[in-house]
Amino acid sequence: MAGFASALRKAGCLTIAATVLLGGANLGAEPPSKNTSNSTAARDRLIKSANGWIYVNGQWVHPDGYKFVNNKIVRTTAKTGRAYPEPPGKLAQENPAKLAPRTRSAAAPSAEDARTAAEKAAEVRRKNLTPRPAPQTGSHL
Repeated sequence: MAGFASALRKAGCLTIAATVLLGGANLGAEPPSKNTSNSTAARDRLIKSANGWIYVNGQWVHPDGYKFVNNKIVRTTAKTGRAYPEPPGKLAQENPAKLAPRTRSAAAPSAEDARTAAEKAAEVRRKNLTPRPAPQTGSHL
């Protein structure tokens, strides 16, 4: 009987030890902060290289009213007499798609837009079917 209890105790200890060791093996993931800091640093370098220029519809546009076309700065709506801004840097010119503002595509409406359209139709239907009170034009006393 003593041998059986000793074997059971050893098996229990081995099971607990294996559970602890194998359970800790899954915790070897790296923190996501390293990846985000690298991408953030790259994005910051790209923005700094752009010198305030924005890539929109295949053209470099500056908020002060200038365009960068054929490696030349062209005044569009800026006042005369102002100094031209610096052109976008080489890094920004190589990666213009990363600076372009993200827009939604008109071809693929989101589920939220479809739902709101359905809700609007239901609201109109409900308003049309509810009875309205008779107009109160005055009393006949």
